[in-house]
Amino acid sequence: MNSIKNVPARVLSRRPGHSLEAEREQFDKTQAISISKAINTQEAPVKEKHARRIILGTHHEKGAFTFWSYAIGLPLPSSSILSWKFCHVLHKVLRDGHPNVLHDCQRYRSNIREIGELWGHLHDRYGQLVNVYTKLLLTKISFHLKHPQFPAGLEVTDEVLEKAAGTDINDIFQLTVEMFDYMDCELKLSESVFRQLNTAIAVSQMSSGQCRLAPLIQVIQDCSHLYHYTVKLMFRLHSCESHQVKRESEMKLEEQSDQLEKLRRELEAKSGELVRVQQDLSRTEQSGSELSSRLDMLSAEKEALSSAVRQQEADLQAAQSLVQEKEAALSQEQQRHSQERAELQGRLADKESREQGLQQRLLDEQFEVLRRSAAEAERILQDAVGKLDDPLHLRCTSSPDYLVSRAQVALDAVSALETGHAQYLTSRSDASALVAALTQFSHLAADTIINGSATSHLAPTDPADRLIDACRDCGARALELVGQLQDPQAVQQAQPDRVRSPLQAILQLGQELKPKSLDVRQEELGALVDKEMAATSSAIEEAVRRIEDMMNQARHASSGVKLEVNERILKSCTDLMKAIRLLVTTSTSLQKEIVESGRGAATQQEFYAKNSRWTEGLISASKAVGWGATQLVESADKVVLHTGKYEELIVCSHEIAASTAQLVAASKVKANKDSRHLSRLQECSRTVNVMAANVVASTKLGQEQIEERDTMDFSGMSLIKLKKQEMETQVRVLELEKTLEAERVRLGELRKQHYALAVGVGTPAEEEPGLPSAAPHSGTSRKPPLAQKPSVAPRQDHQLDKKDGVCPAQLMNS
Repeated sequence: MNSIKNVPARVLSRRPGHSLEAEREQFDKTQAISISKAINTQEAPVKEKHARRIILGTHHEKGAFTFWSYAIGLPLPSSSILSWKFCHVLHKVLRDGHPNVLHDCQRYRSNIREIGELWGHLHDRYGQLVNVYTKLLLTKISFHLKHPQFPAGLEVTDEVLEKAAGTDINDIFQLTVEMFDYMDCELKLSESVFRQLNTAIAVSQMSSGQCRLAPLIQVIQDCSHLYHYTVKLMFRLHSCESHQVKRESEMKLEEQSDQLEKLRRELEAKSGELVRVQQDLSRTEQSGSELSSRLDMLSAEKEALSSAVRQQEADLQAAQSLVQEKEAALSQEQQRHSQERAELQGRLADKESREQGLQQRLLDEQFEVLRRSAAEAERILQDAVGKLDDPLHLRCTSSPDYLVSRAQVALDAVSALETGHAQYLTSRSDASALVAALTQFSHLAADTIINGSATSHLAPTDPADRLIDACRDCGARALELVGQLQDPQAVQQAQPDRVRSPLQAILQLGQELKPKSLDVRQEELGALVDKEMAATSSAIEEAVRRIEDMMNQARHASSGVKLEVNERILKSCTDLMKAIRLLVTTSTSLQKEIVESGRGAATQQEFYAKNSRWTEGLISASKAVGWGATQLVESADKVVLHTGKYEELIVCSHEIAASTAQLVAASKVKANKDSRHLSRLQECSRTVNVMAANVVASTKLGQEQIEERDTMDFSGMSLIKLKKQEMETQVRVLELEKTLEAERVRLGELRKQHYALAVGVGTPAEEEPGLPSAAPHSGTSRKPPLAQKPSVAPRQDHQLDKKDGVCPAQLMNS
């Protein structure tokens, strides 16, 4: 957080003598904290709560003295981001603060100008914005000080605007020009911000983009008022100027006409008098000389009047010429105003065009996000559909219970997909809901298809064929849907509900394939759990005995390195069986504790019946452990007799460790986290993992020792054959390395996607401990009840290295 230097002395010298001083000190402290949090070097927008506290502080003290007292101590020359956020806060304080803030800021104009000039000389992106912002703030302060009728927030009524403009055309014109300059500063700041955002390819959701865009809120608020006022003043200027010029011309013309009319009346009066005099002269010849002199005088007066009339006519012509000049000037002014209005309309059209461009860009970006998500969903679904015809997938099995749960969740995802699609068609500027629903649907649909295929591997022929057909139909319709979502012309016609019917068919087939024996008599679940746990313990005991027998036989039938390898492998298998036996015993004790603590007044059978899904999970896990022990003994027997592969023993070690992990997960679902038996069970689980790792390590070491004995003899080859063999071997090594790397990348992506789905929809062990159950109890069971194979993901031999760890005992989600 940025620190404030040079705290005012009046703040430091106060002591809490009474309540008013304490309140003042608390106010100063609050303002200092708010200013420090609002104006800092972090490239993030100013938080509204801090700015609001600063604004309320100006109203509290009726000015900005405290704000400037702390602001001048900020190290503004050291950080352009700090200066940018200072300008933003000052803009908000000027707009929404106390009216006296304007006069307080006038005293610090030089500080604002110096900061702007400093950053204007430096080549810094935020520094250039600070230079433009300070010019805007100085223009804003000057305008409102010159025109106090306009508050800093620029909200005035039309009456106040007309009063401020006045009636003089020059004053109106001057005010209009000042408002245009004011608005140019605002628009220049927004243009600079958008230019930097386009250059940096910034996104408005990022903190850097929001830091630049935040001050444009005040710019928009100022420009909206300035544009309104300038339009009104332009109309006022046009109407006012035309009327005044015409009125002056008409008044002057009327004045000249009145003077001319008056002279004419006087001339007519004098003429009449002259006529009368001549008549008198003709009647009275005695006064001839007197009348002659009078006649001369009247003639002279007539000449003077005629000269005056000519002068008035000349003045009238001059007035007419002046009127024509005024009319020409008025026409030119009207043309200039028309050009300015056209320029303003052009700016408005450009702004609207940019807004339309941004809106179209937003729509294109949202559709691009949808298209990429649909393409990714298409790849996921194609991979799942491809598993239906993959021979390696035949080893994968799944339980009908787990298939039913996946199909049900996928149906719920279809409903979410329909809602997201409807929302996107309503507003294509936001595709987030559709993208999220599509992503979840693609994973769940692919999971359902793969589990449907895995379930069909243990189902009777007719239901298995129908299940495969339903999975194919589901995959085809889902691929058709995601294909439509990638085409802007076909998005409108996409119908997500068409995927619902094949999913419902898969759900119904899964319900039909669920084992019916446990559903018929749930009261026997308790006895069945005890029976299965006892059978598992017996299987483990039998496995330990058989391994000891095999060890004795190996000592008599082999010697040397083979004897050493066999003893090491069988000893590690024996240790693993003993660890599993201890784990099963501890799990049995934990189950009894769970039943005793949770059944209450009910019987043990009633508790198992009430929690039938959990009980089925225990039964499935117990069978998986028994089957794993049997398979481990068979694989070890084959390895000792040299009729089996070492890789089979490694896979069996992984599977039996995973089966015990399944049993632990099913046991501890309902256990108390503070239970002593649970702690022992977890410790036993870790021991089993260690023993399984020892089996893998012993097997690999033994395999290396046996294979080292086979030496390669190339003495009989020629130089050409050796070179050819060398090249072929190099090609084979490169191919194997490439295949190994590709498979490792694929395995990592599969696990990453599986973990993401497990977090999103809940892991199967949390939702239903018995999900990775044994194969359905059909009439054509291929193995005894204790040796039914659990649901495990297929693994290639070259993937079974030290990086793999324990293989989870459930179908891996693609």
